[in-house]
Amino acid sequence: AQAAPRLAAHCPFRSIDCSAMAAMDVDPIPALEAQKKAHPDLAAKVDELQQFFSQKLYHQLTQALFVYLASPPLVAPSAAAELADLFDNFIKPLENKLDKVKFVQLLSIITKSQPADKALELIMAFEASAAKLRESNYMFQALKAEKQIGAGQLDSAKELLDTLSKEIADAYEVDALIQSQLHKTNALLWKALGRPQDFFKSSILYLSYTPLTSIPVEERPHLAFEIGVSALIAPEEFEFGELIQQELLESLQGSEHEWLKDLLQAFSEGQFSLYDAACSSHKAKIDATPELKSNLDTVLRPKMAALALLELAFRKPKKQRRLTFAEIVEHCRVGAKEMEFLVMKAMCGKLIRGQIDEVEQLVIITWCKPRILDMTRIDLMRERMDAWAGQSDLLLKHLEEMTPELLVA
Repeated sequence: AQAAPRLAAHCPFRSIDCSAMAAMDVDPIPALEAQKKAHPDLAAKVDELQQFFSQKLYHQLTQALFVYLASPPLVAPSAAAELADLFDNFIKPLENKLDKVKFVQLLSIITKSQPADKALELIMAFEASAAKLRESNYMFQALKAEKQIGAGQLDSAKELLDTLSKEIADAYEVDALIQSQLHKTNALLWKALGRPQDFFKSSILYLSYTPLTSIPVEERPHLAFEIGVSALIAPEEFEFGELIQQELLESLQGSEHEWLKDLLQAFSEGQFSLYDAACSSHKAKIDATPELKSNLDTVLRPKMAALALLELAFRKPKKQRRLTFAEIVEHCRVGAKEMEFLVMKAMCGKLIRGQIDEVEQLVIITWCKPRILDMTRIDLMRERMDAWAGQSDLLLKHLEEMTPELLVA
């Protein structure tokens, strides 16, 4: 009983992590053979995994694992048990050989189809290991929060994400991959809490850090639909131009949610004619979407009126933004009594600045929120610049005529 400490003291391998040595006692090859037997069509990919493992090319092995785990048979929900076996018998023994951030990514893939409580239990065994490196710790904490959300532990997830968000905001040179995971998890939290405004903002941040190619093709239309609906039903959200330009929205084309693009385009343009056409053409789809149907009159239409007012002001030359009450009532389709409330709401929402002249029945707008420049608005700006250039030429000719020849010389 006393000999063991003396042996340990003289052992040349005493600095090696014993848990890592124990983990490598598991022979990963049988797990690969089982995969080859279960999926003969993936035999070439399995052979590649085995080759990289045998040659100890762990970076290449990691990349090959990502490719293999993206294979159709392994992304199906029914593959949960198989993925757990593959993880226990092949990936887990390699934990100390693989990049820590990549290992957390593999954990995320493996646990995606697992029940949230089981997934949370599985990943917690690796929290201490992930904490050894800043980047892997950030990734792990985001993954942990994701599983807490799935398990209904929303308070714990929010506390964790609040802390993590502050740490990452204060940190220096945080990788885009980590930012992407953080904002994706934040979006999941806001969705679970029923906060569309925050869900939309986190989703837009997620897309800004995430290449479209890294989002599975089959998930893109539904994600685009959720983000679009959240933008529509969030009372204080008016940034439709930025949403319309997201590459993700192209995935709606040809999908069951394709109709949503017409509604989003109407809000982006601030045109009631487009809004009416979309509501009429897609009435059945809107009625089948509870979030839209319940907010049609209370959120969507008032928001459309505010955006119509913004568009009306934007299209006026800067020095001619004096809108009559009657003009606003007609263009924004509101009653005379609701008109002033609409203007005040637009001012409170920082869409416009100005003042209301009750005596002259005018709204004098001094500033309006910048719009995303699509081709229509670029044409409008070109027309204004052409007009400005013409006025400048006239002024120059007038000055030349008024200037004595002596001064010209």
